[in-house]
Amino acid sequence: MKNVFDILHPEVKRLVKSRFEKPTPIQEMVIPKIIEGKNVLVLSETGSGKTESCLLPIFDHLTNESPKPISAIYITPLKSLNRDLLKRILWWSGKLGFDVSVRHGDTTQYERGMQAQNPPDLLISTPETLQAVLTGKLMREHLKNIKYIVIDEIHELVNNKRGVQLSVGLERLKELIISSGNRKPQIIALSATVGNPEDVAKFVSNNTEIIHAERKEKIKIRVVYPSPEVSEKLIEKDETMYSQNFMFSPDVRARLEYIIKKINEKASVLVFTNTRETAEVLSHRLRILDKTLKIETHHSSLSKNVRIKAEDDFKEGKLKALLCTSSLELGIDIGSVNFVLQYNSPRQVSKIVQRVGRSGHTLERTSEGIIISTDVDDCFESAVIARKGIRGEIEPSVIYGKSYDVLAHQVVGLALEEYKIPFNKVYEIIKRAFPFRNLTKEELLDVCKLLQKLGFVWLDRDGVSNDKELFSDLRIKRRRNAFTYYYNNLSTIPDVKNYKIFDTFSRQVVGTLDAEFVAIHGIPGTVFIVKGQSWKILEITEDKIFVEPVQTLEAAIPAWEGELIPVPYEVAMEVGQLRRKITEEKDPISYILKNYPVSKRVAELMVNTIKKSERVPTDRKIIIEYGRYEDENFLVINSCFGSLVNETIGRAVSVLLSNKFGSIGLKTDPYRIIFKMKSLSDWKDFVDILEGLQPKMIEQILSLAMLNTELFQWRFSHVAKRFGIISKNADFSKSYLRRLVQVYSKTIVHKEVLNEIFQEKLDLKKTTNALKMIRKGEVKIEVKPELSHISLLGIVTRYEVIGSEKPETEIFEIFKKRLLETEIGLICCNCTHLLSILKVKEVKDHILQCPKCGSKLICVVPTRRLTESKKLLEKFLHEKKLTNTEKRIVERLLESSYLVVASGADAVKVLAARGIGPKVASRILSKMNKNDDLFRDILEAEKQFIKTKRYWSA
Repeated sequence: MKNVFDILHPEVKRLVKSRFEKPTPIQEMVIPKIIEGKNVLVLSETGSGKTESCLLPIFDHLTNESPKPISAIYITPLKSLNRDLLKRILWWSGKLGFDVSVRHGDTTQYERGMQAQNPPDLLISTPETLQAVLTGKLMREHLKNIKYIVIDEIHELVNNKRGVQLSVGLERLKELIISSGNRKPQIIALSATVGNPEDVAKFVSNNTEIIHAERKEKIKIRVVYPSPEVSEKLIEKDETMYSQNFMFSPDVRARLEYIIKKINEKASVLVFTNTRETAEVLSHRLRILDKTLKIETHHSSLSKNVRIKAEDDFKEGKLKALLCTSSLELGIDIGSVNFVLQYNSPRQVSKIVQRVGRSGHTLERTSEGIIISTDVDDCFESAVIARKGIRGEIEPSVIYGKSYDVLAHQVVGLALEEYKIPFNKVYEIIKRAFPFRNLTKEELLDVCKLLQKLGFVWLDRDGVSNDKELFSDLRIKRRRNAFTYYYNNLSTIPDVKNYKIFDTFSRQVVGTLDAEFVAIHGIPGTVFIVKGQSWKILEITEDKIFVEPVQTLEAAIPAWEGELIPVPYEVAMEVGQLRRKITEEKDPISYILKNYPVSKRVAELMVNTIKKSERVPTDRKIIIEYGRYEDENFLVINSCFGSLVNETIGRAVSVLLSNKFGSIGLKTDPYRIIFKMKSLSDWKDFVDILEGLQPKMIEQILSLAMLNTELFQWRFSHVAKRFGIISKNADFSKSYLRRLVQVYSKTIVHKEVLNEIFQEKLDLKKTTNALKMIRKGEVKIEVKPELSHISLLGIVTRYEVIGSEKPETEIFEIFKKRLLETEIGLICCNCTHLLSILKVKEVKDHILQCPKCGSKLICVVPTRRLTESKKLLEKFLHEKKLTNTEKRIVERLLESSYLVVASGADAVKVLAARGIGPKVASRILSKMNKNDDLFRDILEAEKQFIKTKRYWSA
């Protein structure tokens, strides 16, 4: 029987048959369509052979016709995918005699020059690199020859500004090819998971054929909540397994042990987490429990070399498991994956389908994965997502709309390509891109006028002009600064500054926070979670955040909060439906086990939670509760509307009440909107506002109110950089940023900031639908005093940080160890002799006497100030004139020596601490405390110093 490989060039066919026994279903469907010249959107799971289905016809073309380079461009969203693809194609190119090379941000200047002089037949690129080569004089000549444009993992691009930029870049590329007399290039897009293929196909082109190969074997997904009892038995066998440095709750231990068990059972495992930090912490904890475990971490923050080594070691079998984030979600070749674990709910159906699809990496095998839930909300959410994933009910990809900052960059790009380019030509090219299909000429003109004001383009008129805007006469001419602006803004991904987190007790860097988190949450007193520990912010400097460890995790903000993808409206509503079914069914456990792929323990946990709740919020009922928790007043709107809708409603309500109550504490999750109130008696105002919210007013309310938020100002900084208002590497104060916001408050810049927030952080459309359901009575509202169990789940959410809180004794021991290891210098104030440089723990009472003159007036000096202090003492003893500053320093040195005379080594301990001078040291020593009591007094004084330091003048 003839197969699709037989239609390929004989040499290509020979190589194909030497590698593959037979074509896969997707190859049977796709190869003929591409050879026919069709634009296609290819949808098929990882391991189905879809990449080869697109490449083989291109190889056939290169072998058959030997066309001019560059014949094809292959665009991927990640540099790591570029690297992986190059390795795969090099085998074919070596045997078929065509050239292939990669172009991305790390490509050297020499390599770029070689590509321009000797272009490859097939160029592998990122979306950003396409923007760069489009304006190169030599490269443009080669780009005219392109016959095929391949876009890999297109679902990663259509829902963000990278996709918006790419869509216009492709139209610019098509314009170049067609205007040179060549035929329109063929576009081939690939993806594993898309919920709305028709919309994505329109993003590709107007005449794209969708080719979707359903897999015969459905994926297996199961949700578990590991039992603590199993872990307890293991502890009895080996009590030394758990070191003194880390303590785990029974539930956490059970989850860790379950992961270890699965890793040991399977040949090769991917353990997916939702954030980079969880991957790091989880990996660390697992190594503590089992030092023989062959695991490594893989995420985007690690260096390229570290990631490549982890990928290669896993592929070669040197590692049993990789703990990873979305960095391995896409089709990077890491060899055979036997099993997938997802730690916590994946939050979206597409995520679990993509991730579990990495296992069973052949069509003959079933992809298999398990979601490890960590609390009740997680169980419900994971159950719904698993059910939807098995049935292929993937949420739609939201196509990102027109973005004025991306538009500005593309206008300048077109002006670089063609001198004095007609305005109408720019408009026609950009409007062909799907995200800009509704662009008006007036909007484009507003952007051009801003670019002219910023000095990047001129707007010139040919012919006679009058009061009416004659777009046909208008031309856009580049200015000198256009080149710098364009090349500095090739990426739409913002450059995010990181702050080092500095533990004031251990004096160690414990991690980093990105600038967005600091901009929104960075005020002294805020408690956040990083590296499995809660920290309170004491002070923020230009590049450091000084913190102290605290015990509570409740109300702490996780540093990874910004990384979490939103839970869709559809998932949250089905969680509400499942809650309702539990209250309605006679045997709810059987109902759950029949309809959802969960363990019996998960089903029991969900049913028990609902049964012990007097009031159950569902898809048809919102329950508003108000009451006190830990001396604070809360009002909780229990609504199953998902992350973005709850955030939108929460912000609108808080805005409308802010005039009456001032600042209102707001926290949202997919199932709750939580307000912190000054008085419980205010509850009715919140309810009245919610019930009276007009759907059509939501956008207007938020547009007016967003201006003064930290979120708006942070987003403004990114948008302003993309427009070229602020330079890419600029460092600026909040006050400067606020002034800029005011200057551009009525411009297209302001409009784009709101546009970005509404598209990425809020959901106006689904919020409008939700409010309409409330007004129609399809969703009822009940108001009850006191906070139920379900409300409290949101208020006291204990973010899954793998380990329990760091105990107070451990914090104290870290501080004590650091202080005793601190090096200090001892100088005689009588003769300025340097006695020695010692660690605090080495100082004893009997050595606190000068061996040269016998004096006991010994001062304690930080090692970095020894030379300066010694010179000032000599100057003082020789009665030389001192400045006022020098006098104060000498006085402190003498005062410290008096304390050493009186209290000996204890005085040295106190004076060696950070920020403790002689006056504070005298108060501490006057208590006459010894040993640990003394250290605790020093610790409290250090904390006080950090808290008040920012108020001191230099």
